[in-house]
Amino acid sequence: MKEIVKHSRFTSWLVFVLMIVVTQILAWKWYEKERSLEKQLVEREVIHIGNQIETTIQNSSSITSVIASMVEHNLLNNHFDMIAEKLLSQNEYIDAIQLVQDMVITHTYPLKGNEQVIGFNLKTYPEHIRESMLSSSSNKLHFEGPLKLKQGGVGFVGRYPILQQDTLWGFAAVIIRKKNFIKSLGLNDTGISELFYYQLSKQQEGERYTTLFAENRTDFATGVKAVAYNTVGDWIIQVKLKKPRADKMGWSFSLIGLLVSFIVLYTMLLNLKRK
Repeated sequence: MKEIVKHSRFTSWLVFVLMIVVTQILAWKWYEKERSLEKQLVEREVIHIGNQIETTIQNSSSITSVIASMVEHNLLNNHFDMIAEKLLSQNEYIDAIQLVQDMVITHTYPLKGNEQVIGFNLKTYPEHIRESMLSSSSNKLHFEGPLKLKQGGVGFVGRYPILQQDTLWGFAAVIIRKKNFIKSLGLNDTGISELFYYQLSKQQEGERYTTLFAENRTDFATGVKAVAYNTVGDWIIQVKLKKPRADKMGWSFSLIGLLVSFIVLYTMLLNLKRK
């Protein structure tokens, strides 16, 4: 009889140990799977934001390249306003189109609200010269910003070089206000959505990065996050999951497994005692 009881106790403890091992393995597997899904979620969002940035830049590049080509082939003449109006009507997030000759802004559309930029000489501001020369040296659209605009507010200026006889004539430029740029990405002014925290940082003056959401103080060094560098515009894109649940649920399942294991052990030992 004692041998049977002893054997039954051994079996009870063996079942207890096996249940702990099995439940903890299942809890860990669930945690790994959920953590992987959360990681994939933020990585897809980083890619999505990068694609949205590229789309905005590509639309801007299309506009400025059309203006540049017309100037280079002497086709623009006095039709700047008409052409600019047509181009803007097809791009809702671009606020204005400019023509810059010899570093001086000569035309802008729409003129209303942008009157003070006419005659503005970029040469008087070293930072503008440097950013302008970056577009000239790369022979493609280059964005400067976010910066305080001469006409008020904060935004981005994209400049595309115009060449005549292999000499820099000036630039075709687009203005995108910060609020419209954020809208083009499908985000809001806070950089916080129902699912994610966002931060976008753009290189300025070749050495420092300026954040788009300055008031968003989220720590992107911890949690479920993803980061990517977008070469189109020198952007660093950071996305962090707002409410990850893998850690919390993993611990919950682990504790439940332990609790169930102890309950089973207690029940088995209690039944043995009654016998």
